[in-house]
Order: sequence, then C-alpha cells, then structure tokens
Amino acid sequence: MKTANILTINLVYMIKNFTLLLFILLRTALLFAQDTIAHNDLLDVANENYRQVFTQPEEAFQKAALIRQQAQEEKNQEAELCAISTQCVYYDSKNNFEELMVTAKLLYQKAESYQNPVYQTSAKIDLFNAYAFSGLYDKAFEQLKHAEKIIRKAENEELMTILTRVNLFVAFSNYYFLQKDYKSQLKYLKLNAHEYEKLPEEKYKERFRYIDYSNRSRAFIDLKSIDSAEYYARLSLSKESGYERNDIQFSNFLVLGRVSTAKADFNNAVSYFKEAEKVKGYKNHLNLLILYENLIKAYTALDEHEIIRAYEVKRDSLKLDISENKNKSLLTILQEKQTDTTKQYLYLLVFFVVLMGVFMFFFIRKNRILLRQEKISREYLKENPENKSSEDYSKLLEMLKNNDPAFMPYFMEVYPDFTPKLNKKNPKLNQSDIDFCALLKLKIPTNDIAKYKFITIKSVQNKKYVIRKKLDIPKGVDIYNWFSLF
Repeated sequence: MKTANILTINLVYMIKNFTLLLFILLRTALLFAQDTIAHNDLLDVANENYRQVFTQPEEAFQKAALIRQQAQEEKNQEAELCAISTQCVYYDSKNNFEELMVTAKLLYQKAESYQNPVYQTSAKIDLFNAYAFSGLYDKAFEQLKHAEKIIRKAENEELMTILTRVNLFVAFSNYYFLQKDYKSQLKYLKLNAHEYEKLPEEKYKERFRYIDYSNRSRAFIDLKSIDSAEYYARLSLSKESGYERNDIQFSNFLVLGRVSTAKADFNNAVSYFKEAEKVKGYKNHLNLLILYENLIKAYTALDEHEIIRAYEVKRDSLKLDISENKNKSLLTILQEKQTDTTKQYLYLLVFFVVLMGVFMFFFIRKNRILLRQEKISREYLKENPENKSSEDYSKLLEMLKNNDPAFMPYFMEVYPDFTPKLNKKNPKLNQSDIDFCALLKLKIPTNDIAKYKFITIKSVQNKKYVIRKKLDIPKGVDIYNWFSLF
C-alpha cells in the first residue's frame, strides 16, 4: 500500500475519535501445537509460560526474556520462538503496537531462518494485529494473505497445520469484523469450525467450540441477531472448564450485557458489564472501550450521573492511551522507508499526531472543567434553592415539564427585563441561547434540564460552557449565582 493511502486511512481513523469495535485475536493454535511437540524441559517451561501470559502478563513477560536467552545458548529453536511469541502477546495486551511490530518481525525472521511455518504464520498474524490496530487495514490484510501462502505450502493434515489454519481463519474473521462486514466475518468463523472439527481428539474440539461460540456471539450481536448472540454467549459460558481464557469470559459477559441493553433491561445489563470488568488478566483495549461506552449508556438510562462521569473519565483516559501508542506505531511504520517522499509524509503525519494530541489534551481538560463547574453548581443550588412555593415559579416549572410553547412568553412576563439585558450584554445571542439562559435563571439543575429538554447531560454541560463564553462569565463565579444577580 502506498504511503499516501496509509496516511489517508490513519486520518480517517483518528477523525472517527478512535471508535473501533470489538477485536480479539485467537491465539489457540500455538497453545495446542505446543502441547504435542514438547520434547525437553526448557520447551515445557516456555509452553507453560506462554499460557500464563494471559493471566499473569508481567511475570510471564519477564520470564520470557530469560527463556529466550537460555534457548539461544542451548540452540533450542522451538523454545526461543515460543518465548518471542509470548512477548508478542504481552505487547498486544498492553496496546504497545510499536514493540509488537518490532517483536513480530523478529519472530518472523527467526521462524523463517528455522523453517518453521507455524511461527511464521503466527508472526504474520501478530503483524496483522499491529497494523489493524493502527488503522492500516490494507497493510494488515497483506499480512494475512502472506500468512495464507505460508501455511498453504504445508500440504498436509497434521495437527499443527490444522491448528494454524484455525488461527488464520479467526484472524480473517477479525479483519472483516473491523470492516463491519459481519456476514464475511461469520463465513470465516464457519470455515474455522469446519477446520477444527478435523482435530483427532475431542478435548481439543471442545476447547475450540468454547472459543468459537464466543466469536459467533460477537458476530451475531453486531448483526442485531439478539437471540442468536445470547444463545452462543451462554453456550460458550457453559463450555467453560478451567480454560483460563479471560478474554473469552470477558467477551461473553460483554455480549450478554449488550443483549440486555437491547432488551432495555439496564439493571441486568450493568450486572453483566460489571462481571466483564471484574475479569482479571488479558483484556483487549478495544473491548474495554466498548465496555465503558456500554456502561455509560446503561447508567444513563438508570439516571446514575455520578457513575457516568467516573466511566467517562476512564473512557477518555483509555482513548488518550490508545492514541499515544497508535501514534508511536505509525511513526515506526513510516520510518521503514527513508525516501524523501516518505519523509514528507512523515512530517505530515507528525503534524496530525501533534494536532490530535492537542485536541485530546483540550478535550480531557474541558471535561475536567465541566465536572468541576458542575460540582460548584450543585453546592450552590443546595445552599440557594429556588423558592418553589412561588406561584410564578411553580407555573413556569409545570409548563417546562409539559414542554409548553407558552413557557418563554410567560417567562418574559415574569422577568420583563431579562431578555433586553441579555441582548445588551451580547447582541449576538440567538433565541436558543436566551431560552437556555431562562432555565439557568430559574435555577433548573443540569439533570432536570436534560430530562425536560430530552437531551444528554453532556449536551447541557457543553451548552453551559458556551453560554459562559458568550456572556464572559468569570471563571471563579458559578453560572447559577451569576444569573441570580443578573
């Protein structure tokens, strides 16, 4: 893919505010293959350490470095490749796409020199993972096509070959998932199922079914097939038998939460989402992003505004972390070529990286300002409530609740000087601004404004922010206090 196309895809990806959907790369082929080929103590240790990276990532990562060094000294190729693959899993789980790319390339070079097609294919899938998470889908797809050619050369039905094909089919399904082509995603999941049913032992098939059912539930939830999504998620959970696949447990709970949300059963949805959040160990960052978005949606329906703000902070922090790691990987990609043209595109990319970094900084800073202002407003309204026994206030509040079009005419009768004074303060205020200012004059809380006007709390907070700017309200003055004196 040409560099210009890379930049175009990345820019579109960033403009979409990094809102990607679910992405879990199945790493099961090597796990089972290693069960069958362990032939010495060091390889046994490497295999066991690979399994532990899903549940104890930090310990497994540190141990992988020691295994690599010892394997090189003993010229144990299999153990060395396994240790490098473990490091790939770790970088993947930490959203460190730059190191994932570097380590995956090392894995491919080693596997190619050792003539090991299984690890060559695994390395290509890791590179697909890194490129896809960076938004470079064409380049990511190239890695899968290359991996397909590699494994096709192994024209046999040996266990390792079957398992590697299974892994590759799942990677293809994930690619089509990211493209939102859910029918093609489901097609590759079915090919995956056809392949793993060739396995000679039932215990292998059962484990693959456990993972496959979870994958299918994710496909069906995005196809809006709610009943099928729920069926396969529960079926996958029923197959859980000490497999220690935290990513699969997380995915199943996430899907069941989304099913409950689709059924407007928000209390049950929150229960499932919290179960997903409690899952320890390996968690894909895109899954976490989806989890936070769904928790915000569910708690919004339940009117739990304090909890909503907490998850908005978590979501924004994660987005910033993803953005920073993605930018590092993109710079690594563009530095692969040293032509003058590439350097020009690199400068352009750096410009966009800086621009997006500034945008994210001010976005998070603004959110913190809004939260601080809301806290001050709540305290002010608690100490200085409106006189609800007033006949005019009661009538205005009732009209507001009923969305009565006569609300503003009556408000102007009660406060005849209000609009002229606003126009004098800022002649550029539109009618929407004046209507909103009337609500602040009446000391209507944020939550009630959102409810009566059928808008989100975030929209109300942003509108307050705009009004403060237009009326030049000092930073240290609460907006309700300012209008009470206006």
